[in-house]
Amino acid sequence: MKIIWRVSGYIFRYKGLFSLTLLLAVAMTLAGIAVPRVIEWILQGMSADGGGQSLWKGAALISALFLLREAFNCLRIRVNNTLEQRVLIDLRAELHQRLMQLPISFYDRNKSGEVASRVIEDVQNVERGLLDGTEQGISALLMVGGICGVLLYMEPQLALWVIAPLPIVLALNWWHSIATRRNWKKVRESSGELNSLLVEDIQGNRLIHSFALQKSEHARFLRIAEELRERTLRAMFRWSLHGPGTSFVGSLGTVAVVCMGGYMISSDPNFGYPRLFAFFFYAMMLYEPLRSLNMLNHMLAAATASGKRVFEILDHPVNISNAAAPLPFPGGKAPDVHYRNVSFAYPERDEVISGLNLTLPAGKTTALVGHTGAGKSTIANLLPRYYDVDDGAVEIAGVNVRDIDLTALRENVGYVAQDPFLFDGSVRDNLLMARAGASEADMLAALDGANAKDFVLRLPNGLDTPIGEKGVRLSMGEKQRLTIARVLLKNPPIVILDEATSSVDTQTERLIQAALDTLMRGRTVLVIAHRLSTVRRADNIVVLERGSIVEQGRHEELLAHKGLYHRLWNFQLDLVPERD
Repeated sequence: MKIIWRVSGYIFRYKGLFSLTLLLAVAMTLAGIAVPRVIEWILQGMSADGGGQSLWKGAALISALFLLREAFNCLRIRVNNTLEQRVLIDLRAELHQRLMQLPISFYDRNKSGEVASRVIEDVQNVERGLLDGTEQGISALLMVGGICGVLLYMEPQLALWVIAPLPIVLALNWWHSIATRRNWKKVRESSGELNSLLVEDIQGNRLIHSFALQKSEHARFLRIAEELRERTLRAMFRWSLHGPGTSFVGSLGTVAVVCMGGYMISSDPNFGYPRLFAFFFYAMMLYEPLRSLNMLNHMLAAATASGKRVFEILDHPVNISNAAAPLPFPGGKAPDVHYRNVSFAYPERDEVISGLNLTLPAGKTTALVGHTGAGKSTIANLLPRYYDVDDGAVEIAGVNVRDIDLTALRENVGYVAQDPFLFDGSVRDNLLMARAGASEADMLAALDGANAKDFVLRLPNGLDTPIGEKGVRLSMGEKQRLTIARVLLKNPPIVILDEATSSVDTQTERLIQAALDTLMRGRTVLVIAHRLSTVRRADNIVVLERGSIVEQGRHEELLAHKGLYHRLWNFQLDLVPERD
């Protein structure tokens, strides 16, 4: 009920449309309920005058009632569809907005396919079950209430026999909804897992082909698909018992009309065949909306399971957000950065950084080196607040990053990743993400600074050439230079570089390194270094081990010290051959 009430909150945003839907539903219900009474009037008239005049008048009136009912139904469907789509886009918009606000840690723990399944499939299930169910359920309840009222008015004693099975049907529906909700929750979980596998296989198709994993991946797909099939059938099999069972109980009301009505005809001279026929007609009409409610109850169980998954995202805490009174980004082209006694641990893991004190001098390049797991990427991620420190503070020009407006902070920190990410679209589209409204001259200047201008202008449509999902139509070196151009166009005072030359050949590496030199000029730069040869010219090299600084200095000083950096340098010289 909590989930249904929350979805209703979206519906009540459009009170006018919702009220109009209900009004049309009432009008449609009244038109339908009047039909058996007209039939009774026709039969009584035929008994009195032989049928002629009352038959034709009655037929015309019934036709008019049916026409009105369907006209009202047509309008109701259109209004309800408009309401549904508005609610649907509101729900998806809020869900997407929350996904954009959630911290990186959320995506560390949730598969992308599973999240996508909630935004697309689960929201659609909520719309189909809860929104359709709300409107159709109200219409069905109006019909049941109206018919019960008419029956009680016409003949209370017989009406009670018709209505008697109703509490049993409602109780069975309630029990079914509770029992089947758990099954549908498992169905949605399996569906999300299958969707996640599909996304993973699509994204990793090159790896699958290179390792000839088609058969094993197909077997994995079949295993999850089989689990989804079994869980879906389990939920549906319960319905196969519940649906016919409640329908049978409801049919007992019709049996009661025949039996008791027959008895009343023989014992009550005022109760004739016309009234019995009307009662029988109403009994049939009464249990039709009940069958609809029964089916809606089945849909509601599935929709509630989906709604819970949707609201889990909407209710997920945004633990990295603006301060109550955020400060602007500190002025200066290249501010200094200080890590003061910083400690940090990922959830359910040991501390990665403990009591770290580190300074990134203004306008200088600082490189972080060390074994895998030493904390290099974590230190970099704390600067733009992809994660927040557990203890201590990260400061830019003396201002704690937690006090800086989050949007302003990230607008002033550029990031060039080891694995460059480009959006599906054109070169121009990807550049404009860095600075909307940038002129073509600005974009070309940024491309030139990144040594990317020549290859972009050679593309079939230049800046307007589509590059495919993740830039798949470009080489690794081209993608990397394009991401550097994007950061150049952004023109941030602070730049983070995550070993941007590790996956390219020597010639391309030189082009990228030249582009990086342009990018680093006059900025405060933090470099995550995996290959030590790329940071020989850094102003300060910080050597990390298990989240702590063990050495720092320039390249020559560290080699002369003959410590960990010296060992790492010699190790890479021995094991890493020269590139072709």
